[in-house]
Amino acid sequence: MAEDNGKRQPDEKQVIPKSHYKRKRREFFHNEEREQRVEQEKEQQAQEKEKAAMQAKNNEERVKDNLRKARIEKLTQEEIQHQQEIAQGKREPEVENEQTETPKAETSSKDESLHKEQPSTSTAGAKKETVKNEKTVSNVSSVTVDDDIKIHEHATSEEPTETESETKPPHKDGEPAKRSTQSNQAKAFFEKHWAKIAIAVGVIILLLLLFAIFHNLRSDNGSAGDVATFDGSGDKQETAMMKAAKSSIHSVVTVENKTKNKSSIDKETANSDNEIGSGVVYKKVDDSIFILTNSHVVGDKKTQRILYDDNKETTGKVIGKDKYSDVAVVKANVEKDSDVKAIRIGDSKQLQLAEPVITVGNPLGADFKGSISNGVVSGLNRNVPVDIDKDNHYDVLTKAFQIDAPVNPGNSGGAVVDQNGKLVGIVSLKIDMPAVEGMAFAIPVNKAVTLAKQLEDKGKIDYPNTGVALSNVADLSDQERDQFKVPKDLQQGTVVREVNHNSPGEKAGLKTGDIIVELDGKKIEDNLRYRQIVFEHQADLKPLSAKIYRNGKLKSITIKLK
Repeated sequence: MAEDNGKRQPDEKQVIPKSHYKRKRREFFHNEEREQRVEQEKEQQAQEKEKAAMQAKNNEERVKDNLRKARIEKLTQEEIQHQQEIAQGKREPEVENEQTETPKAETSSKDESLHKEQPSTSTAGAKKETVKNEKTVSNVSSVTVDDDIKIHEHATSEEPTETESETKPPHKDGEPAKRSTQSNQAKAFFEKHWAKIAIAVGVIILLLLLFAIFHNLRSDNGSAGDVATFDGSGDKQETAMMKAAKSSIHSVVTVENKTKNKSSIDKETANSDNEIGSGVVYKKVDDSIFILTNSHVVGDKKTQRILYDDNKETTGKVIGKDKYSDVAVVKANVEKDSDVKAIRIGDSKQLQLAEPVITVGNPLGADFKGSISNGVVSGLNRNVPVDIDKDNHYDVLTKAFQIDAPVNPGNSGGAVVDQNGKLVGIVSLKIDMPAVEGMAFAIPVNKAVTLAKQLEDKGKIDYPNTGVALSNVADLSDQERDQFKVPKDLQQGTVVREVNHNSPGEKAGLKTGDIIVELDGKKIEDNLRYRQIVFEHQADLKPLSAKIYRNGKLKSITIKLK
């Protein structure tokens, strides 16, 4: 093509040089850790589906088995009931015979003449007694009962007055027998129908078990807590978190600390590891927006590439940053018809443990802008050591609150939002270790907004400096401990190595070899804790009380920061 002076042959395809690509997209999508996590999630979902199918199958087989047992039990109980009915039929004549023996004896003793006038009846009675030894109990009982009834009726017709007077006492004596008869009837009823009663109770218990099983299945498949429901009209009801997410995505933008390069040479030599993060619009004046993000996101560049709305782009200017707090402010102009708006500011002092929150950011840049992750507040007032200059030595303790919401590359500088849609924190960092998951940290919004206002005014944060060089007691050798006369039981604190001339430390009376163990009423574990306490008073600059060991003796001093 060079020989043809830039002219293409008709059959040749136009090839765009790699240097003209707008973005190297593969570097954002190639993430082995993410691919492994996605595969693990797919396997876990498949296992859960298989487990649910097996459980449903086992429940179905258990129900069939219970129904089969119920049918067998019903057939068995019907056979038992039939046998009991036969036995009950044999017992009933005997009960009737016992009840009629007493009136028969009384009537026979009082009506002797009646027996004389009816010899055939006596003969029949004698025959009945003979037959009683030869025939079954049931036949004898039935015949005896018939004769007794006839005799009783005849006696009553001849002597009605005497019979009435004599029948009253037996009636009173027969009341316990009547109650016994009722008890026997109830007992006989239960003996006769106990199989049906048992089957009915078994069916009720089976129905209760089935209800409990399917209720538990629905509970396992459903999610407990705040979920979206349907009101029957086809419109999904929004939860508080859904509303918070919809309102906050218009306040989060993408921040890239690389601007368009003027030449292709610059593009080829540009660092591919330039930071991509998120930013939160905390203030909007006309078409100007003020973006709160992380200091490590903007880096050392004065201008930033800002992406907002649907692939709209503008250039932002870094008006201030602070590496110790990891806060930076970027100012940019957006189109007048833009959807970008300032987010509502909450109160991070009101945060509670386990309070639901969401993170809003743009992981991997604008390709996945407006990503939402949910979680809870896992911890408050965490002191997180941070290595700012990447020299494997911690430089500062950052006070932050802990969340378990997923934080991916590109989420730094994003928003942490509560259920009311208010900003409560700025995503700052996470613990990036193979065996650690769900440990991310955010800067409290109260602190971030306060620093942002100072960065707007001055472009930097002026921290107080006591003018002393320190080292940790835990790092001292045995010889140095003897030299500084460190108490044997003292394992924490910080040792003054050097004191600058005319510094607040020198004015407070600090000397080389002093061991600071307490500052502003708080225990000093190391030099990071000492620096954190001093930095916390950068706004008020109030005097700090301190306790030190000098020559093995404990002393109290006051350090003035002004």
